[in-house]
Amino acid sequence: MQAIKSSDQNLAPRSKLLNIIALCGAVVVFVGLSSLLLPPAIARIFGSEVVLDDTLSVALLLNIALILLIWRGSQVLSQQAKVADDAQREIGMVAVKDYATGLRNRPGIVEIIEQKLDAGEPISLINMDLDNFKKINDLYGHQAGDEMLKEVAERLVDVTPEQSACARLGGDEFAVLLFGAAASAENTLAIAEEIQNAFGEPASVGGSITKISASMGIYANVKPGSSIEDVFRRSDIAMYEAKKAGGERISCFEQTMEAEVQKRYKMESDMRDGIPKGEFVPFYQPQYGIRGSNLVGFEVLARWNHPGGELIEPTEFIPLAETTGLISQLSFSVMRQAFVDAKDWDHSLILAVNISPVQLSDPNLDKQIMKILVETGFPAQRLELEITESSLLEDTALVLSTITSLKALGIRISLDDFGTGYSSMTQLKAFPFDRIKIDRSFVFSMLDNDESAAIVKSIASLATALNVPITAEGIESDEMRGYLDEIGSMDGQGWLYGRATSKEELIKLLPQIALVAGGYDLDDLKVVGGSEPADEKRESTDKIAKRASR
Repeated sequence: MQAIKSSDQNLAPRSKLLNIIALCGAVVVFVGLSSLLLPPAIARIFGSEVVLDDTLSVALLLNIALILLIWRGSQVLSQQAKVADDAQREIGMVAVKDYATGLRNRPGIVEIIEQKLDAGEPISLINMDLDNFKKINDLYGHQAGDEMLKEVAERLVDVTPEQSACARLGGDEFAVLLFGAAASAENTLAIAEEIQNAFGEPASVGGSITKISASMGIYANVKPGSSIEDVFRRSDIAMYEAKKAGGERISCFEQTMEAEVQKRYKMESDMRDGIPKGEFVPFYQPQYGIRGSNLVGFEVLARWNHPGGELIEPTEFIPLAETTGLISQLSFSVMRQAFVDAKDWDHSLILAVNISPVQLSDPNLDKQIMKILVETGFPAQRLELEITESSLLEDTALVLSTITSLKALGIRISLDDFGTGYSSMTQLKAFPFDRIKIDRSFVFSMLDNDESAAIVKSIASLATALNVPITAEGIESDEMRGYLDEIGSMDGQGWLYGRATSKEELIKLLPQIALVAGGYDLDDLKVVGGSEPADEKRESTDKIAKRASR
């Protein structure tokens, strides 16, 4: 292809040269013929009896026609050359321009970075990723998403200085290259803050007013000799640090971040080795009926028994498992172990298992869970799968289909952390939930915060109207339990009732668990309870891990 392109480029000047040569030759012949025919023709005009040579006359006329033809051909060739040049320029623009926003694209910004690095000019790169952009697409449609991208591009261009270049790298990721005086660390941070302020202004997207927010990573004072890969990788690392901290933040690259990335790579490798070895194990946190103080089941929470002897909390590995595609393998491994553990427990006890939004988007989820149930002999009727509100926005049709398939197997579906996401009455009616779990943040503050108390009461009233059972999470005191008991009949969990414990610890309590399931009072199982502050922290980490994918 390159050879053809090169040949076409050489053909135009060669044709032009041949035309010039031909035209010069035709003009020489014209001059020669004219010198032979012009004198007798003039003499004849003045009355002389001179006979003109007919052959020479025809030759002259043909020569004139040839000159005109060559001239016309030159005009056509010039026009074609101009069109080809314009097309080449257009191709060049397409190669470096993002037509959705009018900004440069990744190759376009790379081209400028290469030029600046080759010239030894100081540069800084701001890499940014829009927060929750997918939700804009899901809520308002892809046209609204395109409007958002254009709005972002316009605001970037408005606030960035002359010594800069803006680009859309792809999807919802943008970059701003700063060079010259604008590339100092202080100026780069100031410009990033200006961008953040510009994004803070409300935007009209899809007929609705929404907010633009972005996680930004800065790699400032790029050293001479740095590669393009270094520039993007380090700004990426900083950007993901901002995103990991909750989004809508600015993070500047530091060498320690690179070490953290290496640590994550090592952890990912250890996880890939550890999952098939059974290093990820289920821990069980009890759930009780608040009014009757009867044990109703357990929530299954993952822990990592690392070969180094450390028991690693889910906040450390769940987000990484989701981003690396290991979450399903990890979840099914823990689920299988839990089913084997609980198969012979009292058959009235439920096992509640968290399902990641990543897993819920898998159309084969129901088949995979059914396979584990069959292989372990655990009854589907004793399984309750907990999904978060954010899962409902990923792909509504697919999620509804998956939930329906799971319920057809006899599995119960619980809406976890209710009140913290985007659920509406329409979604609660559309999705056949068997249980609603009130988020621990509301339960924790309901005794001191009127707004949280009102939310808890409203959720309880809503669930009663829909005839859906409730579980309150994060119950930490008898006062909290008593307050919830006054609101209505519901189940509860939290470190008042018991900490998450391993199978080995639980085995010692199995006889008592069976008795409690049969109706014994909660006080008879005080040994299960965990009223230490450490247990509160443990439960908190479990809940944070469950929300890590939002």
